[in-house]
Amino acid sequence: MKTRSIETVSNSRLVSLATAIIAVLAALGTLFAHHRSIAALSSKNQAILMQARASDTYNAYEAKQIRFNIYRALLATGLVNSAETRGRLESAAESESASMPAVLEKAKALEREAEKDDVQSETILKSYETLQFATTAFEISIVLVSISALAGARLFLPLGCALSAFGVALLITGLIQNG
Repeated sequence: MKTRSIETVSNSRLVSLATAIIAVLAALGTLFAHHRSIAALSSKNQAILMQARASDTYNAYEAKQIRFNIYRALLATGLVNSAETRGRLESAAESESASMPAVLEKAKALEREAEKDDVQSETILKSYETLQFATTAFEISIVLVSISALAGARLFLPLGCALSAFGVALLITGLIQNG
């Protein structure tokens, strides 16, 4: 009878220890998932800001093209007879033409940066989702191990531990997915 009692106490301690370890893993999974969530949102915001800057820079490029074409059209009409005014219009047209390639290149660079930030946010979001799955596995494991303790059903303890091992694999995968 004492052997059974010692076995029950030992089993109870094992279940308690397993539950505590799984609860800590669930808490860590939640912590890491929340950090990934914030990082994904931050990265997505950065991508949106870069895209807005790229759009503004493309608009500036198009405005330069329009001004250049207006100056050239005005000069082509022959309406401007004053040599001084013609010279200023030609100078303004040349200035717009000369600055256009740099503005276009800046817009393209900003667009590439926006795409890079968007890809990064998607990678972080996938990491977040994997960490959420890991946390869910840990939470289900806690329930299974608790049922094992309450109902004395020995099947639930190894099942909960196996699900926790799967959760650990997901946790590690989620942490290295960050890119």
